[in-house]
Amino acid sequence: MKLYDTHFHCYGCGKHGDIITLTEQLYGLPPYEAAKKLAQDFHITQGSGGQSMKPIKSERQIYIEQENRAYETLNFYCRFLEKCREDLKPKTPKDELHPLFVESLHKYAQYNFYRDIFITGTEEERREFMSVCKDELTALEKRFTPSQKIKNEKEQSA
Repeated sequence: MKLYDTHFHCYGCGKHGDIITLTEQLYGLPPYEAAKKLAQDFHITQGSGGQSMKPIKSERQIYIEQENRAYETLNFYCRFLEKCREDLKPKTPKDELHPLFVESLHKYAQYNFYRDIFITGTEEERREFMSVCKDELTALEKRFTPSQKIKNEKEQSA
């Protein structure tokens, strides 16, 4: 695992995110509970007059969530392409090529590079990528519904 100034990345499992995401993963908590745990552990007090804290997202938090979602989408797509390349490869030279196998050959290097931007790139590089490739990321998110992602992740872990 590598801790950066603004995020972490686990090279073992591929998880990527901010301190709240890390706390969620370590303690198995939902996001709001993870934030409350961090506030308690670091003695961050509640609002004036003892009012309870309300989950208000700053521009920074919104950006970090967008960045995490972009990384997770790219990571999922790369893993999907890897699986297609392995599972759908032709058995003999005469076999017809499956379209997803061909897609994996054409697109894996490009999307793996995109994913690397989120792992080793600077925040400026990640912001630029998200701005320039916004439509491409949106199309990928639409292509893979949450239920498809869960199904594929279960297949990979089996």
